[in-house]
Amino acid sequence: MHDCEEFRERITGQIIDREDLTEHLDVQRELLICRNCADFYAESREMIEAISSVDFALPEGEWSAMTHRLRLRILSSRQEQHISHQRVYRSFRVHLPMAAGLAALMVLTVALYRLVAPLSQQPETGSSSSLYLYVDRALPLDPVTVDFLEESELLLRNVMKLAPKDTEDLVDAKKIALGQLVGIEQRKDAAADVLPVLNVMETYETILRDLRNLDEQAPAEDISGIQNRIKKNALIANMKALQPNLSLVSFGR
Repeated sequence: MHDCEEFRERITGQIIDREDLTEHLDVQRELLICRNCADFYAESREMIEAISSVDFALPEGEWSAMTHRLRLRILSSRQEQHISHQRVYRSFRVHLPMAAGLAALMVLTVALYRLVAPLSQQPETGSSSSLYLYVDRALPLDPVTVDFLEESELLLRNVMKLAPKDTEDLVDAKKIALGQLVGIEQRKDAAADVLPVLNVMETYETILRDLRNLDEQAPAEDISGIQNRIKKNALIANMKALQPNLSLVSFGR
């Protein structure tokens, strides 16, 4: 019998270690049984990939704010998914979102600590034995650039779904890519002081150029080549991670 809480606890360490679970038949069977656990696994993997590709250090005071923000987002998501079952399994409905939220929160918090903690410590000096380097994580992005990142993420997701016979979808993707190429230089200028955003846009621009140059009857290997580069560079996860809905906020003290 499938147990959501037990299953998520069991795969937590593997997700944090970025282990490929596609060959684990027992895990894949559980993911097929439970849609909620499948969503939990996919979202957690995507978040871990995004975070692991960025070097940054977090002040101790920001951990509680981030934890609170993640808890609200996860619990809200789980409640929306189960709203159609309000009249069935009443007590079960109350506890499952909480368990899912805590499990996801544990995965992300532990992974963040593993990735960030080594970067936050500076060598000891004679005047102090506990110096830390803190990096400001507030991304000063204008609304137009934020919209650009959201549109870019959507385009990348659509490209990843392309098949060689999807001629109309490829034409639409090429049109969007052409439009984004026209405006990407302005967005790069606007984000010139935000190096993570600038680096992602530089890589994304090469994808846009390749999309623009694709023939509408492009062979399968051309499309799969672009898809592999998107996946290799974790572009979708990076686009999502750089948007404000995933940035850290301060709630004050």
